[in-house]
Amino acid sequence: MPKVTVEIDRSSCLLAALCVGIEPKLFQIGQEPYVELTDASGTGQGTEYTFEASEAERERIEEAVDSCPTRAIRLQAGK
Repeated sequence: MPKVTVEIDRSSCLLAALCVGIEPKLFQIGQEPYVELTDASGTGQGTEYTFEASEAERERIEEAVDSCPTRAIRLQAGK
């Protein structure tokens, strides 16, 4: 599986949380005033996370990126 990097721009995120509804295993609302990323075991990864993603996961992440009203989510091919 190819690696991807997902980043959350903390200053742009306003917790609309549409991404959480689309991909709740990756996007979580935590204690901070922005969405945070989690790994497959539910461990917090902060606002930048690189991991191997299946095609289905990548499609859901792309949907989350497109749904973000402030464009606070960025998806890149692995670093």
